[in-house]
Amino acid sequence: MLPIAAENLPSSMYTPLVVLLAIYVALILLASRARAHEDTERTDRWETFAFGVLLIAALYTIVLVISAIFAYPSRSTDMVTIILVICGFFALLLIVFFVLAEWIPQRLRRGSE
Repeated sequence: MLPIAAENLPSSMYTPLVVLLAIYVALILLASRARAHEDTERTDRWETFAFGVLLIAALYTIVLVISAIFAYPSRSTDMVTIILVICGFFALLLIVFFVLAEWIPQRLRRGSE
C-alpha cells in the first residue's frame, strides 16, 4: 500500500471524475457521429461541449489536489518532489526528441553539402 495512494481520500471524491469521463466519451461519440454525417456545425458544437467538460474535470482535479494537500500536509513535500521529477523527466525527453528530430538531421545535411 502506497502512502500517497488514491485510497487515502474518500472514493466519493473521485466519482465526479468518472461521471465527467462518461459525459466526455458520450460527447465525443456524438461529435464523431455528426462528423460522419458531414455536419460540421454539430461536430463543432459537440466538440466544444466536450472541451468544456475537460476544463471542468481539470478544475475538479485541482480541487482534489488542494484537498489532498490539506488532508495530508506532511505528504505535500513528497507530492511536490514527485511532480518535479516527472516534469524533469518529460523536459529531458523533449530535449532528446528535439535533438533526434531537428539537430542531428541538420548536422547530417550540412555535412553532405
